[in-house]
Amino acid sequence: MPTSTQESGRERRLLLESLQAFSRGDGDAPLVTKWTAASKSGVSLDSECPLNDLHIKAPSDETQDQAITFVLSTDDVDRHGDVISADGWVLDAYEENPVLLWAHDYRHPAIGRAAKMWTEPHRLLANMEFAPTEFAQEIASLYRSGFQWGVSVGFKPLRYEERRDEKTGAFLGLRFLEQELLEVSAVPVPANRSALRRSDGPDLHSLSALWPVLESQVDDLARLAGDISETVAELENNAKGMKIPDRSADLAADHVSEIISALRSGRV
Repeated sequence: MPTSTQESGRERRLLLESLQAFSRGDGDAPLVTKWTAASKSGVSLDSECPLNDLHIKAPSDETQDQAITFVLSTDDVDRHGDVISADGWVLDAYEENPVLLWAHDYRHPAIGRAAKMWTEPHRLLANMEFAPTEFAQEIASLYRSGFQWGVSVGFKPLRYEERRDEKTGAFLGLRFLEQELLEVSAVPVPANRSALRRSDGPDLHSLSALWPVLESQVDDLARLAGDISETVAELENNAKGMKIPDRSADLAADHVSEIISALRSGRV
């Protein structure tokens, strides 16, 4: 069975050794879990869950059935110094078994499932439904009430490369180019700072990710505005002195020009 590593100290070295063995063909790809686990005080697989003594108000039936949206992973540099390519996810196996676990605990039943998964620029997202068990609903309540936000991915690396400083050559971490998603876990502290429940407010991360697309189309929009102006001028010439009731066409062209200027200055 693949080695599970939670990437702190000795575990980090074991991960690198396992990946090197995998690259040589001397072993299986290790299981990588992206969360910040305490070395001794973390959840023990053989112990009772620390939330067993908590008493959280039971959710209503309507709330219980409501899915929660999470950003599962992005291609930002995480707390381990690694980058997971957002375009490299292999999801076929996970879609057949879309489990949500508690803290990468493979010995206990799932607490939920991914009802829907999709990608946006630079990230992977999912709508998670929580199981109708007492413990799963306690975790769901923590998310819904804002006491917990993070999630973490467990995956099998298929292709990767080292990240090194361009000037010094110092080892910075790993860049996973292709990876098979095995599970998603609810965790208190994820390795990826952006792997959180999606807020109900404006999604600024999504807007910033779409900005390069908008910026690349500014010139096309400028050419379109020029074509509109030429068409308006041609129509005016064809009017042969007919009175124009208003300047709506000119005002529309001016408005387009203002939008283009705003895009180029980064104000939109």
